[in-house]
Amino acid sequence: MTEKHGEMSCEIAASEKPDQYSGILLYKIFEIGTIAGPSVEAVRAQFQAICDMTDAGGMVRHGVIMLGYHNEAFSGDVLLVDGEILGEWSSDDEEWCHFTQIDDTEITLSAPSPWMLHDTIADWLKSRNGSADSTEASL
Repeated sequence: MTEKHGEMSCEIAASEKPDQYSGILLYKIFEIGTIAGPSVEAVRAQFQAICDMTDAGGMVRHGVIMLGYHNEAFSGDVLLVDGEILGEWSSDDEEWCHFTQIDDTEITLSAPSPWMLHDTIADWLKSRNGSADSTEASL
């Protein structure tokens, strides 16, 4: 089954594991993340929470949500699509964007735009997790 919200959708299917469902998050035709839960209703609720965040100005790519991306805040929390908070990001006076990992005081990553910071965070996650794909949320 497919849930839709504007140009985002979530293709929900039963997983190979018993009592486990997965959802593939799509923006138009592009895969932007994967979520999972113990029921179709749990995956739907998670998808709706992600949609609420994007409606409020968040951006989802590579399984990572950057809040404050599409509004005047130009800063906010950075989290995985499963809700795990990774840290926060902000833009400086020269419009460079910086990510600081949770429980850290020093900047972890920087990039010249939010788009490039999003990619840099995804690459950092891949190297940190040893994962080939950062779109998969670890639940």
